Amino acid sequence: MKRMSFLFAAMAAIFSIAACREDLPEPPPFVSDVALLSQGDVLMAYKEVSEFDFEVQPPQAEFVYDVSDPECEVSVVYVDAFGQGTSPSGHFNVRSIDRLSEGDGRYRVKLQDKGSDSGYESRMVLKIARKDGEGKANAVYSAPFMVRQEKAPLFTYMGFLKKNNQSAVYEDVTFDVSSGNAVVATPLISSPELVATFESRGAKVYADGAEIISGETVIDFSKPVVFTVKSRIEYTFKVEVIYSGLPVVFVETAGGKDIPSKWEDWLSGSKVTIYNPDWTIDYEGGTGVRGRGNSTWGYPKKPYALKLDSKAEILGMPKHKRWVLLANWMDRTLMRNSVSFELASRSGLAYTPRGEFVELFVNGKHKGNYFLCEHIKVDENRVNIDELDEDETDGGYILELDSYYDEAFKFRSPVRDLPYMFKDPDEVTDDQFEFMRNYVSELENALYDDTRFASGEYMDFIDLESFADWWIIMELTGIWEPNHPKSTYMHKDKGGKLVMGPVWDFDWETYTPKTWFSINESLYYKRLFQDPRFVKVVKERWEMNKADYQTLPEYIREEAARIRNSDRMDSPMWPITQWVNGDENMSFDDAVSRMVTVYEDRYDWMDDAVRRL
Repeated sequence: MKRMSFLFAAMAAIFSIAACREDLPEPPPFVSDVALLSQGDVLMAYKEVSEFDFEVQPPQAEFVYDVSDPECEVSVVYVDAFGQGTSPSGHFNVRSIDRLSEGDGRYRVKLQDKGSDSGYESRMVLKIARKDGEGKANAVYSAPFMVRQEKAPLFTYMGFLKKNNQSAVYEDVTFDVSSGNAVVATPLISSPELVATFESRGAKVYADGAEIISGETVIDFSKPVVFTVKSRIEYTFKVEVIYSGLPVVFVETAGGKDIPSKWEDWLSGSKVTIYNPDWTIDYEGGTGVRGRGNSTWGYPKKPYALKLDSKAEILGMPKHKRWVLLANWMDRTLMRNSVSFELASRSGLAYTPRGEFVELFVNGKHKGNYFLCEHIKVDENRVNIDELDEDETDGGYILELDSYYDEAFKFRSPVRDLPYMFKDPDEVTDDQFEFMRNYVSELENALYDDTRFASGEYMDFIDLESFADWWIIMELTGIWEPNHPKSTYMHKDKGGKLVMGPVWDFDWETYTPKTWFSINESLYYKRLFQDPRFVKVVKERWEMNKADYQTLPEYIREEAARIRNSDRMDSPMWPITQWVNGDENMSFDDAVSRMVTVYEDRYDWMDDAVRRL
């Protein structure tokens, strides 16, 4: 009976306890399943954060996912041989875990690379584990997934900073070497001697076998440099720097407007800044700007003219307001004008325009290689003749013979019907106009009247030596332009004779193979060569200057070496799309070699041809 009473009492106690538990709320469920939502490998970058998403079942499952909490129940661990997670990775850690939205069971894991450079690849699982009251783990695992860091370069950034390259870099130049080799082409670098800045992550870096220090070591980039990075891994890459080494001209137009053509008004209120190759300022000031040229203005690469607000010396050339930026678009060598100017400067001509190759920027955009040179004007530093007063008639004048015949003041000569135009001054009085027209008329009458020609009366009107020197320069270059005629200049000082020159415009069909005289029948030359007295002057002038003419190839090679890198930037920007000189499809070096060969052959031919005149 006691036993029964005890049994009933025990059962009553159990039912009483059970009834008590039914009154308590159900504890939140723990995770029963975890599934990855992100597809593919988790890709890691050096010291960067990557992420992936997962989902748990049941959605309302509760677990500690705050990674800053010591009791956090989530980890990303290696997979052991049994497919279970064992220990965390040494390459990365879990930076954070965040619930994506309330109640749907979706979470996002962010992993952060610890700065490894080993290019690891780890097979991992997501593990969610809770210990019961007896310390036994209740763990749920995701399917395995890969966390991978490619064997990427130890650094992806390299640059030439202005602070470390004051005389060689206009502004910071940075480039990407993450994929290996890099070609850095910019006119904003003017020297091959450069200090490179980079982040090496503790690895040692070598340039062509010599160890270098970021931001300190000067490296010679005159040829491509091979870099070697040595750490737990080793790899190499090559950097080639295409630098200019030329002065740089920045033109900022008023209001950022497009530059107008030569037939429109000057765009005033603009600014020009010219830097020397060491990035010191050569000139800075206001300017007017507009296009220039006739046919050349229609080409893709435009030529320009500058009219400074006040006279200034530019790149060592004497003071003046007027300057020209020649584009040389049709010239594969870019040098036909500069080489011809150099040739003319070795003759006895009174004046030849000076110039300098530059890199041109217009409103911040690189326009390529240009030849900045003097505009032909009456001035003590240019065509040094008297400036014409309004009440004077006898000089000084600069006249242009050009078949475009597009200036306001112009006339055609009476015998040869040559198109004479007034270039400076570009406006003349009626008396001045008539003076020059009558002067040219008297010259032609003296030339083409047999009696007056035989007496040499024409020599009272023209300077024979300048006509001889000018002809020699034209023939050495093989130019054709005077036959139109085009871009042919003469000038006359007060009380003086008509003088040939200055020379101008050599980019069209020059330095091409020829074994005949190009212009000996143009202008007045057919008649002049009928006079033994003029032929004698030509031979004398040739013998006097031919030694200087013979060494021109040395100048061509030197100039080519100086602008070769500039051409490497210019020619891809401005491909030549029409046949002009026969070298359009050549490389720069081949076109220069052809130019030298053609000139040397032309010189040898001329030496014999002049002797036989």
